Amino acid sequence: MKRIVLTLSLAASSLGVAATSQAAAPSLAERCPSGLFQVIAGQLAEFDVGSSTYLPMGADQSNYNAMGLNPADGFLYAVRGDALLRIDDNGTVVTLGTVDIVPGSYTGDFGDDGRLHVSRGGNDWYAIDVTTLEATRLNGFSQNYGVADIANVSGTFYGVSGGGTLWSFDVTTETATNRGTVAGISGANKAFGAAWTTAGANLYVGRNSGQIYQITGFSTGNPVATQIATSPSTNSNDGASCPYAPPPPGLPDVDGPIPEVAPSTEDGLAAAAEYELTFEAPQFAAPDAGLGEGAACAATISEDQRPRDAVATTQVTTRTVLVDDTFDGDAAGWNVMAGSWLVENGSYRQLNDCEYDLMSVLTTHVVDHFDLQVTFSSPTVPNHGGVVFNVSSTDSRSGAIVVDLADDGETLRWGRYDELGYYQNIGWDFIPAPAAGQPVTLKIESRGDQYTIIYQGNTVVTETTANPGGMVGLISTLSQVDFHDVELAAVPS
Repeated sequence: MKRIVLTLSLAASSLGVAATSQAAAPSLAERCPSGLFQVIAGQLAEFDVGSSTYLPMGADQSNYNAMGLNPADGFLYAVRGDALLRIDDNGTVVTLGTVDIVPGSYTGDFGDDGRLHVSRGGNDWYAIDVTTLEATRLNGFSQNYGVADIANVSGTFYGVSGGGTLWSFDVTTETATNRGTVAGISGANKAFGAAWTTAGANLYVGRNSGQIYQITGFSTGNPVATQIATSPSTNSNDGASCPYAPPPPGLPDVDGPIPEVAPSTEDGLAAAAEYELTFEAPQFAAPDAGLGEGAACAATISEDQRPRDAVATTQVTTRTVLVDDTFDGDAAGWNVMAGSWLVENGSYRQLNDCEYDLMSVLTTHVVDHFDLQVTFSSPTVPNHGGVVFNVSSTDSRSGAIVVDLADDGETLRWGRYDELGYYQNIGWDFIPAPAAGQPVTLKIESRGDQYTIIYQGNTVVTETTANPGGMVGLISTLSQVDFHDVELAAVPS
């Protein structure tokens, strides 16, 4: 991999050459390198897309974070505690001084105002003038939005939460906006510790578990992730890039060179125009665009669902077992909404391991006060099975609740489908990943607008819902799942 020299001004400073008024100012290309830079627990590195490896840049340092690349001079800047750091392409760290910020920032990038914006997931947000070391607090941001890094795309910062929600941050109005759940992200609840942007207003994010995605539709409310590279997994890390440089070699731009949002600076406009002239359609073989594991998997297409129907529920005066299905016969009463389902060897099997939200719904009962207990396993790893409930119809999942395993089976998560049927994560808990063939038991105790999740006999959480009542069902995502036993009991309201 070729060595990146960040700037001519950087080289001059390392040689002790003083700039003169007669010297030509470094060009945009010279002070704006093409590359995805990361600091990983204090080790500065560049990600080599071709080999899916990190190229160390200099020696390991004490940990720092909230890093951004300054297009004005080509240096990297970051914070360590309340100290402002400047880093060159040899990984050499120079402490410029202390700044008046709350220590512990881990999200950072340069804004169009030329300042380094740092925060703790969106909370304690400061804009730092790296020349004067003056730090200005942006009081409009006052909570942690779950983002582990941000990138500046044409004047607006973007970051993805561990639960898969895309957030945008407008530093002019000091407002944060939920841009929706990112479709196409496999699993959930792993931090996106790195975010980058390149010419053409491309947004890329790196997940700590080792996936690099391009996010498209980030300005529309329907963001989509396409996996375009795989990197080594990391823990403490932060990303930086120059927003005016084209994507580095091997990193595709899946939506082409036309910016999704218009550049907001002269440098941005010039870089976008140059990139459009030199753009070549990407030639890459991403594994099913990140949506599956086998060559037969096709990309999942997200479509709006119709609104939720009103429901009329079954009422009982004593606890009544409505269904105790061990699937030793057929699948009578079950309606397949998505997936490949069949009854085989005493299990109701979902065989598709490529797609999301593969559901079969029990149509014989509509309940709002109930106990639902399901035992299931997967013949392979991972097990991404679970349950849905409060389903109002067999042709729309809008308003339903889903509780399932995710993140290679290491997470039990719960969420809801919004009014258009898109998944919105509510919470999660870390669990031991089930082995291949290992049965697990998931129970839901629903009491109208309140439900309790019990996994392997342990109570996990109690939540509320705005859409009580409906049918119950089974679900899997990106994995084959065998459902062995389903018991549904109505309880008095």
